Amino acid sequence: MLQPGRSLLLLLILATGISVFLSIRLANRAAVASFNDLTGVLSQQSDAVLTAPAGPLPDTILPQIATALRGTGVEQIPILECIATEPVPQQSKEVSLHLASSFTLLGLDLVAVQNLAARNGSAANWFQPSTSASGSGDLWSLLAHPTAVFCTEELAREKGLRVGSRLPLVLNDRTVDFEIRGFIPQSPSHPTPPTRLLILDLPALQHIASKPNTLDRIEFLLPSQLRNPEQQGRIFSLIQSSVGETAKLRSSDSQRSATALLTRGFRHNLTILSLLALLVGLYLIFQALDAAVVRRRSEIAILRALGVPPVAIRATWICESALLGLAGGILGVAGGWALAQGAVRIVSRTVNALYYASNASAAALHPGEAGFAILLAVGCSVAAGWLPARDAASTPPAQMLTRGNLHAEQHSRFAATRFGAGFALVAILLALAPPISLGTPPQTMALGGYGAALFCVVGGGFLAGGLLEWLGRILALVGQNRPSLQLASSHIRFPTSRHRWAVAGLLCAVAMTSGMAILVASFEGCVSRWIQNTLQADLYLTPAANQSATAYNRIAPETMRKITSRAEVAESDAALIVPVELAHGPVRVIGASLGFSQRHNQFTWLRRPAQSDVFHPDTNADLCLVSEAFANKHNARIGDPLSLPTPEGIQSLRIAGVYTDYGDERGVVFVERAHLARWFRTEQTSTLSLLVRPGVDPENLRAVLRAEFPELSVMSNRHLRGEVMRIFRQTFAITNALEGIGIAVAMAGLAITLASILLERREELTTLRALGMRANSIALSTAWEGAAMALCGALSGIGCGLCLGGILIFVINKQTFGWTLRPAMPVPLLGALALAIVACGLLAAWVVGRWGARLPADRS
Repeated sequence: MLQPGRSLLLLLILATGISVFLSIRLANRAAVASFNDLTGVLSQQSDAVLTAPAGPLPDTILPQIATALRGTGVEQIPILECIATEPVPQQSKEVSLHLASSFTLLGLDLVAVQNLAARNGSAANWFQPSTSASGSGDLWSLLAHPTAVFCTEELAREKGLRVGSRLPLVLNDRTVDFEIRGFIPQSPSHPTPPTRLLILDLPALQHIASKPNTLDRIEFLLPSQLRNPEQQGRIFSLIQSSVGETAKLRSSDSQRSATALLTRGFRHNLTILSLLALLVGLYLIFQALDAAVVRRRSEIAILRALGVPPVAIRATWICESALLGLAGGILGVAGGWALAQGAVRIVSRTVNALYYASNASAAALHPGEAGFAILLAVGCSVAAGWLPARDAASTPPAQMLTRGNLHAEQHSRFAATRFGAGFALVAILLALAPPISLGTPPQTMALGGYGAALFCVVGGGFLAGGLLEWLGRILALVGQNRPSLQLASSHIRFPTSRHRWAVAGLLCAVAMTSGMAILVASFEGCVSRWIQNTLQADLYLTPAANQSATAYNRIAPETMRKITSRAEVAESDAALIVPVELAHGPVRVIGASLGFSQRHNQFTWLRRPAQSDVFHPDTNADLCLVSEAFANKHNARIGDPLSLPTPEGIQSLRIAGVYTDYGDERGVVFVERAHLARWFRTEQTSTLSLLVRPGVDPENLRAVLRAEFPELSVMSNRHLRGEVMRIFRQTFAITNALEGIGIAVAMAGLAITLASILLERREELTTLRALGMRANSIALSTAWEGAAMALCGALSGIGCGLCLGGILIFVINKQTFGWTLRPAMPVPLLGALALAIVACGLLAAWVVGRWGARLPADRS
């Protein structure tokens, strides 16, 4: 076995890598699961979901579906879903886009749900005294309250609510005073409902949300005897034929898969980044086992001389690696579950801002994920220990009895150079590979880009040893009259494999950190320029309940007229935002004044329209603009036709221009608001932009509007820009934590390497002390050696990070999100990173050197 102290440290490092990986996996799973259909908390998971490709479903289709399904036993559950939020305190100076908690309001036919639960025997009675108002089991008395809601018991405990309590929430542009009339029944056999889920009777929510006779979706529950593929297909055909082309039916599994596809690129990037600490840990496991082989040469040689076969020697080392991996995996699972509780909140905030409403606040320990994490730990540990095991078994006993082998070290250097060059060539070829398409609807995945990043980092690790030799020569020239420098340079000029692997681990961590820093700096610069062009108005208003990317609350026409008719307002622009499902996936359609946007230079053009017809309402009814992400995902060009589904039927449009947009990776279609409002039969608006008259202070008008319309978020230009950048930085907050963990693991690896090297030099250290060299001088020599290794790792890591940044910007980002970024170099940040790495390496090496200077020659 390895030495106990070092074994424990390696165990913790491996456990850290597994913990980070598992925590991200669990957080991703929780964020996606929170969006899945919610009827499972009421009765059972639905089997199919019917939605409109654009706009709401009319509830008039319910009778015709019921007629088609008569006698089949299939239950249909009509659903209306809205997002509300708590009122923002008026005393708050600033309004944050994510200041208040969001609530999901689910409108259901409660009578039908209760009847279904009673037939299935799968849920408690919604209207019994223990669930609803004390002593009241009367269904109609509960439903007679127009604002009656059922909440979760967790929410009641959190906010001190009880039956009869009031819960004011902002929905659209008004505050609704909801009354708690009961608690959502929970069953051990069904999922736990989200804490901030509120259940209303469907007609009540239709009235409160100003959505009369409309539904968001209809979910279907099939009897068990109809769940075989043949019968299920027959039922699905009946449903689809009853509604024609006005709605689209898909299985619930397909719906959940489509939801997961929305965030797949984001989740894959996080998962791959979470492997950073594990990859660095593998370098450390490899060098530790390799060092153990060197330390135990005599023991292995004696065993070989006594006739122990090479297979047994190799199996011993593989078993040692596997045990280390198993212990690290088990410990990592425990740590991963704990880390996931914090990671899920960060991931959910990002998913909420960019993709869909996610209320996940806790992550469950999934058995499959835990098992996979343990297998990954064992597999990686065995992979790292395979080469040392092979060397231990294949090296002849006579060679094993020598302390070193110069020929082997030279051969290792040449092999590392060849491997590094080969990996670099493969990285270039993979970077040129096109993306692959997965899923239905198909979404692109930059598999070649991910492979190129991996081969770039691993290849750089092989090549970094050459730089270490050059640093040794420079150190020798600088310290000709300083024994500590000369001693350090003598070891650096002829580095062992452990020197090289420690530098490779540092390079891995620094390359990933610097590569991500380059990506973030490039992204931030482009986003900053984009919002400067896009946000030209003085004030921006939107319903306060729009806390997520899928919250489509709106401002009523009368409210909009009151605001725009004020004497202080010189010009205004109202935007209507609607989600639409196209063949290649969901997109957002924005309807606003194209002329207003042109006059105020709000577009950053990728391909400018050839003619000005698109900017005039009289001539742009069949024209549209699309974002770069849309053009890339749909392979669209100027002049291409676009069929846009609407409640008024398919609208045949032609693409007139392509502009840059960093707000939605799924793509945006921009049309004239007047046409979009007519197609979607609404006069409401999603956002309102105001330009004030000369001499009017925007902040004064903002304060007036906030007091008059407290249900609206009113933000100044400066504040909204700050909020956009805050959300942007929040998106990358978790990457900073992952990079920091990788750096910390790499620095621990440097300390382990130096301790291992000093153990091998214990006879040399004894000789130096006998010749009169003081402990401080030996520690200083080790410090110079560690600083040189840290400098080599920092410089080569930043160099590799430049290549990695290019892969992230031009390959992975482009293929995954469809955005064009202008590269930016964060020189101060990279310089500070290099200095921090060298300083930490110097400090760690000094501490290890002080320990090594007192190491007895006979210590084993």
